[in-house]
Amino acid sequence: MQSSQLLGYFLAFMAAVTWAVAPILYRRGVERISYSGLGALRCTGYIISAALFLFFAMGPSAFAPLAAGTMARIFVYSVLWLVMGDFFYFSALHKLGVSIAVPVTSSYPLLVVPASWIFLGEPASPMVFAAAVLIVAGLILLSPREDNPEGKRQVFGGLLVSFLAMSCWTFGMITNKVLMQTIPVPQLEWWRAVSVTTGSWIMFFLLERARGVANVSRVAMTEMAIAGALGLTVGNLFLTYSYSLAPVDVVVCIASIRPFLAALFATLFLRERLTPRLAGGIVLVFVGVMAISF
Repeated sequence: MQSSQLLGYFLAFMAAVTWAVAPILYRRGVERISYSGLGALRCTGYIISAALFLFFAMGPSAFAPLAAGTMARIFVYSVLWLVMGDFFYFSALHKLGVSIAVPVTSSYPLLVVPASWIFLGEPASPMVFAAAVLIVAGLILLSPREDNPEGKRQVFGGLLVSFLAMSCWTFGMITNKVLMQTIPVPQLEWWRAVSVTTGSWIMFFLLERARGVANVSRVAMTEMAIAGALGLTVGNLFLTYSYSLAPVDVVVCIASIRPFLAALFATLFLRERLTPRLAGGIVLVFVGVMAISF
């Protein structure tokens, strides 16, 4: 096996680790500040990491503004994708916990793949229907059995915001593929970071008047910034470069272990309980997502 291929596998694994660590930090963040506040504070890490990537990839001249129409499209698409989508995601983490919310939201290919058929004209695959059965079965197992009405309402609310998050992410991924056809990835990532940062702070001011920032410690702010850099820049870059070094099917397999790693980290660092039933649900969602990917 070539060393470049091994490097590709390692990068894919690091993408899975990165995406599994970020929710742990996000989950800690929602205990200290509101969902909109977390979305705003994490953008510090996102915009810094995106700026560094653009600087080293294309140089200082690449920071020049794009056409006004293009900038407006990036802003609208990014706000719907990563401001609204992640707002619902943070809510799901809070209501369901990391070990459940991450596998549930990881089933977003169930929405993305059919959307790509409809809006991008990509060929349909019958495997998706079999995968849908596996994912739905996994989601049923991931829905905790609660004996009290309040617990049931929280679970239902968590699944609802998970679906809203996946819907926003689906819109973002489809529109992102369209934008990538005309804008270099480093530039697109930079202006997306600018858009998400601006939109997140506007949302925070509108919903919360930016309350609670003064009560967040420097350590907590640093954690949120690191989570933003890991979840929005670093993990995506690991996966992007792994595609150029190793077979895509193997890369997808390795990166798709994210729900297992997230559940492991949640058990170790957040003391969340991973029961055999929940583990079975994670396995079914994983297999379903893998089936969609091929």
